Amino acid sequence: MLKLPIPFIFFVFLSCISAKAQKVTLKEKAYNMEELTIDSLLTKYVFSSSNGLKMPYRLFSPKNEAKTKIPLVVFLHGRGDRGVDNDSKIYHEAGIITNSNSLLETTMQSQYPCHILIPQCSDKTENEEWAKWIGNSPETPFKGLGTDGTYKMSPEPSESGAAALELIEQTIKDKNIDTDRVYIIGLSMGGFGTWEFTARKPHLFAGAIPMAGYSDPDQLEKIKHISFWIFHGDIDKWNPVTGSRTMFKLLSNSNADVKYTEYRNTGHGESFKKAFNETELIPWLFSKKRKMNSSQKKL
Repeated sequence: MLKLPIPFIFFVFLSCISAKAQKVTLKEKAYNMEELTIDSLLTKYVFSSSNGLKMPYRLFSPKNEAKTKIPLVVFLHGRGDRGVDNDSKIYHEAGIITNSNSLLETTMQSQYPCHILIPQCSDKTENEEWAKWIGNSPETPFKGLGTDGTYKMSPEPSESGAAALELIEQTIKDKNIDTDRVYIIGLSMGGFGTWEFTARKPHLFAGAIPMAGYSDPDQLEKIKHISFWIFHGDIDKWNPVTGSRTMFKLLSNSNADVKYTEYRNTGHGESFKKAFNETELIPWLFSKKRKMNSSQKKL
């Protein structure tokens, strides 16, 4: 049996540790470079809304904007990403941006050209969210949320909700947007927002993807003309899956264009990851065009 001197063994051991550390560093460096590329494509802005709120947001627009009008995709982040920093946390869970099939990629833009808007919700009070429900206040931020995954929408939107809707409409005016192809995607708190934004401005959206959010079933008549693909995990501990099941049933019974995907043995955050990995998600979304109820007017 070959015997190696102890100093040599110790040297090899240190070399292995060093090599492993170098690999980790290189991997981290590559990841950071990837983040930097994504971040550099999403331009930072601040929107001054009519309610006085200054809302940070990111906007992606194709470098060579086409003369023809193109869609707008709005992404609403979750509750943990509220604030005013406007950093990568507001899009870090958005698979349409961070996945291998990112809409920022040149090949994807050639197939699905679009603008992407990502507003950041304020955290100036404990109850500030994209949605606003009856019972929601700084003192009782979660009062009014039912154990069945539903709530009753407040007559007035939250400050962040109102500002974001105003920002969406301003972006449509400022950019060469196809007003028949405005889409909204939101997860968790953003799932609440997706249901609520479509109800507060039902004439704006062609397609909506709410992921693991609460909803207000009383808004059915306002939104049933919009195409929905709903996602939820069946063991979600934060936002009850029954809310999404209820909305799917109501929309289906109204002959709406609706899909529902419920993941088995899947919790809250994992459901977003699975949803963004659905190969048909982007083609489904971009195939949708705005429909109107008889009582609604186009922009």
